[in-house]
Amino acid sequence: MRALGDALRAARIERGYSQESFAAHAGIDRSYYGAIERGEFNLTLETLLRITTALNTTASELLAHAKL
Repeated sequence: MRALGDALRAARIERGYSQESFAAHAGIDRSYYGAIERGEFNLTLETLLRITTALNTTASELLAHAKL
């Protein structure tokens, strides 16, 4: 899941969010979100959709960026 975490990090930074501010925007615990970006946790479809909605993108675009 490291590739997905890298894609999430790139999208978040591109939109000008710090990790902490983005986690708050998406309604996700900051430490959990950080672990997702580091590839330490798998995420549920529900969490992926919450993140992609907050990033104003789609899951398919994000997965394509991660080459998954």
